[in-house]
Amino acid sequence: MSTVVLFALVAAAATALRVVAVHVWPGAERGTLLVNVAGSFALGLMAGLTGPAMTIVATGGLGALTTFSAFVADTSAVADDRGIRSSAVYVSLTLVGGTLAALAGITLA
Repeated sequence: MSTVVLFALVAAAATALRVVAVHVWPGAERGTLLVNVAGSFALGLMAGLTGPAMTIVATGGLGALTTFSAFVADTSAVADDRGIRSSAVYVSLTLVGGTLAALAGITLA
C-alpha cells in the first residue's frame, strides 16, 4: 500500500478517534485536552521515526488526532461560557500537560 493511502487511512482513523473523545467526555474541551496530551506523549515516543513511518504515523495520525483549531475554538468557548480564568486554566493544562507528556514519551522511547 502506498504511503499516501496509508497516510489518508491513518489520518481518517485518528480524526474519528478525536471526534469520539470529544463526544465521550462532557464538555468538548476535555476531549480535546485528552487527545492533545495523549498525542503529545505518542509523538514523544515516536521522535526517532524517520521516512514514511514518521509521515504516516506522526504527521498523518497524530496531526489528525491533535488539532490546534479545536484547541483555539475550545479556548474561546470556555472563555465565553465560564470566563477568562477558566480559559487560562485550560490553556495552561494543555500546554504544560502536552509538554510533560511529550517529554515522558521521549524519555520512554
